[in-house]
Amino acid sequence: MTNDNHLKGLDTLRAIAALIVVWSHIEIIKGIKGLPQNNFIIYPNAHYSVTLFFVLSGFLITFLLVKEFQKYQTISFKDFYVRRILRIWPLYYLILFISYFFAKHEISHRTLMFCLSIFPNIPPALKSSWESSPQIWSIGVEEQFYLFWPIFISYIIKKQTNLYIIIFIIIYTALPFVLNFINIHTIENEKLYSFTEKFFNQTKFNCMAIGAFFGINLAMRKKWLEALYSNFYLSIFFILTSFTVWFGDITFGKITDEVYALVFAFMILSVVKNKKINIDNKVSSTLGKISYGIYMYHWLIILLILKLLMRYKNENYFEIALYISVFGMTIFVSWISYHTYEKYFLQLKKKFETKL
Repeated sequence: MTNDNHLKGLDTLRAIAALIVVWSHIEIIKGIKGLPQNNFIIYPNAHYSVTLFFVLSGFLITFLLVKEFQKYQTISFKDFYVRRILRIWPLYYLILFISYFFAKHEISHRTLMFCLSIFPNIPPALKSSWESSPQIWSIGVEEQFYLFWPIFISYIIKKQTNLYIIIFIIIYTALPFVLNFINIHTIENEKLYSFTEKFFNQTKFNCMAIGAFFGINLAMRKKWLEALYSNFYLSIFFILTSFTVWFGDITFGKITDEVYALVFAFMILSVVKNKKINIDNKVSSTLGKISYGIYMYHWLIILLILKLLMRYKNENYFEIALYISVFGMTIFVSWISYHTYEKYFLQLKKKFETKL
């Protein structure tokens, strides 16, 4: 990519989101194991870390697709899908393989089939998640989004309008409310209501589309967007607002994820394009590059470390040992994985990358 297309700060945001997921899941797994949980004054919710991942993905993927179209007047769907497969599938299926043998419960054939396909977000909605690595649900959401989004975006680019993305966001946001209203007043099926609630609580295509909305407008150099990110104080306001609501775990009722997605989109825009703001450094950039590994490996590592430390659960140093061990081992394993196993597929991926 040329300097004009360089998007700084994304690795650092990925790193922050991934590390918060690890932090949050340490406490969640402690609760599952019957261990006392810490009551932190500031405790960002891991669910909104995933929302940030979704917004980042929608933003970056759409930005790159538009740039590709601007240069070549077309989008290579085949290259796009191959790139996504080579980046996502190798580690995803490795985690599935490892966690399958790590699981202490019997995995149903239905759950197995959903997770082996691109629908690991379906089992949690059916109350049968992949318990030894439940975080894989979000990978399914991204894969499903990638299936139709490039085609949708190519149509939007030709029409030169934002209207279709806005309509998509509104319809998808309203859809669970409409389905539940119909269910309550006609079908009255409790299982269907539960499935709808859980499925749409996780499968946030609208959050990815919010990121995409900003990505496409940035790629097209819309003046109204430049007015937002070029002001230093306004950019700082967007960043501080994002971390305030996130670290304060502030909620907004049924549209909490959508509000977070919008706030995160403004933050991403500010971090990426304001020339006076640079949140990158060597450590955060490195952690950002291995953030996919951090996200995928951490649950298994927490289970392993807890098993090794359980005999010391009543010792004063237990918490410190747990946190240092989990973060240290997760980062180490992810770094090794990135530079060995994942690197092989990343090299293959380069053959299908479009020069911008």
